[in-house]
Amino acid sequence: MNNAGRYGQCFARKFSRTILEVPMLFDDDDAREAGENLCNRVLAHLGPRYAVHLLPWKLSVTRFPQLAEIVVREAMGSPFLLVMINGEDAVTPEIEAFIRQCADALHRGGAAMVAQLHGISEDQLESSLVYRCLKGIAEDAKIPIFSTVVELNQQSRGAGRASPNRSGSPFVAIPPQTLPIVS
Repeated sequence: MNNAGRYGQCFARKFSRTILEVPMLFDDDDAREAGENLCNRVLAHLGPRYAVHLLPWKLSVTRFPQLAEIVVREAMGSPFLLVMINGEDAVTPEIEAFIRQCADALHRGGAAMVAQLHGISEDQLESSLVYRCLKGIAEDAKIPIFSTVVELNQQSRGAGRASPNRSGSPFVAIPPQTLPIVS
């Protein structure tokens, strides 16, 4: 190999983007949208050297053990797990057990949990059963937790917005760039 090829490879590697694959658990489509907005804000601070590839999953994925295992594996290789959930609701035992599995995977990978709660005010965060549950899970797994409260865009609910990843099923469509090419 000549020197020009070797230097070109070094140059390309030095300035290639780092892709952060981030699993996101959400309870409704508006919460998913708020999570995407949060990732975009984080990405704006990280700069052009990073790209985020969100891996969105509805919390109902817990009903499907094979899919839930995929999410746990995704969490292990991620810098953080986003959990977007209604702060007024109680966490079911199935969802709590699932988030515990994800938190253990985050611990093995040296990552953190980011909780974004909706349906409550900032003043209600500390008293929210969901927040206390998530905080306890993070403490048990010995991972950091970062939390925020957001107000969801309620006006668009039921307005028939078109989006390729919105469906009534418990599955979230795989982003097109990750689909295998079939010949």
